[in-house]
Amino acid sequence: MFNRIIISAFTIIFNCICVFAVESVSMADSAYNEGNYQKSIEIYSDIATNQGVSAPLLFNLGNAYYNSGDLGNAMLCYQRAKKLDPANKMINSNLKFLAEKISDANKAEQHGKRRKVMEDEPNFFQNIHKKISEDTSSNVWAGWAAAFFIIFAGAVALYLYSSNVLLKKSGFFGGMICLGLSMVFLVTAYIGASAYDSHEYGVVIAYKVNLLTEPDKPVAEDQEDVLTRGTKLRIIAQETDANGEVTWYKVRLNSDYIGWVPATEIAVI
Repeated sequence: MFNRIIISAFTIIFNCICVFAVESVSMADSAYNEGNYQKSIEIYSDIATNQGVSAPLLFNLGNAYYNSGDLGNAMLCYQRAKKLDPANKMINSNLKFLAEKISDANKAEQHGKRRKVMEDEPNFFQNIHKKISEDTSSNVWAGWAAAFFIIFAGAVALYLYSSNVLLKKSGFFGGMICLGLSMVFLVTAYIGASAYDSHEYGVVIAYKVNLLTEPDKPVAEDQEDVLTRGTKLRIIAQETDANGEVTWYKVRLNSDYIGWVPATEIAVI
């Protein structure tokens, strides 16, 4: 009797939370549709903080930031949404559009300098790694690994229990192939999961940043390397204070743009 009461209580609490979450999302959506982007940002952010994030939530939050003019947080939300749902066409489409817009803004900051303001083109192996780790979810790779392992188990059964020589050979060689493919997909799933957990990239959230050759070292006006809000950068080093808090990041866009920025001006994806 007591256990049933406990289960009923938890069920009621869970249902209340779900109803509250749905109502909150509905309120955020309504604010967004009415053009009140700041209010929708506040509600979406509150949901993310208190109830966790999802790809659709981060996508909607990114849209709200974009329409409010905050391209830095828009890019950050889209990038985080892509981590959760790499194959989502709407997320990738918005990312591509926003990246081109930010690239144009960075070109305008060059003031006559002819330098590339996009990431370096990946080589063959980097492109393969990107396809595995960034463009496909680790869950997809894990699903393929599980599927081929199940087929492998079936092939083993065919080899052990079939009396037909041809079927036994098919079970043996087919099983070996499926086991090999299962192991390959298991490795790619691990690579994808490691990329998801990594914090290799960040996004500029300050209005503009100037890449410094050393932390706290001022540069001459003609040596400024300015990048605008929303630029995605690879983090290659960091500097911490006495409490272990990160105060500076060394970042890289490409071979022309490498330097240090304050940790307050960049958000890690």
